[in-house]
Amino acid sequence: MRLTPRALLPMVLALITTSLACGDATAVPDCTADMDAEVCAVFQLVNQERVSRGLAPYMWNSQLAVASQRHAQDMVAQDYFSHTSLDGRDFGDRADDANYDGSPRGENIAAGQGSAEAVMQSWMNSAGHRDNILSTSSNEIGIGLHELHWVQNFGFTTPAE
Repeated sequence: MRLTPRALLPMVLALITTSLACGDATAVPDCTADMDAEVCAVFQLVNQERVSRGLAPYMWNSQLAVASQRHAQDMVAQDYFSHTSLDGRDFGDRADDANYDGSPRGENIAAGQGSAEAVMQSWMNSAGHRDNILSTSSNEIGIGLHELHWVQNFGFTTPAE
């Protein structure tokens, strides 16, 4: 069966439409609106921990989330687990690459935990990770998840007056 250009047109349009709908491979949820994503459950748990200790909740930042998501994907694709990417970049470099306009302050990573609750328990049981979550020098967070590789990036932006 030979397909004519006219017969191929609907298939090509369908492929283009599907590709556009998928968007960026590092697309992240908006945890100010779409609370169903697993990373948004982590965002809620982080803020519950903060508020229970009298700290202000973090604001969601999509650029930090993109940096986190990209790092999670990179760790899986390149088979490593580290705060430093194989190309030598750290969380600040990755935040810059994601066009974050604030001041990057820290990063938490974890692997293997099967739920938001499990990864939060791991982080809260680790002094350094807990310090990042409860930091008073950060006011924003973005979270990424890929194949049970979790990444949180923390930053600070001066609040608008």
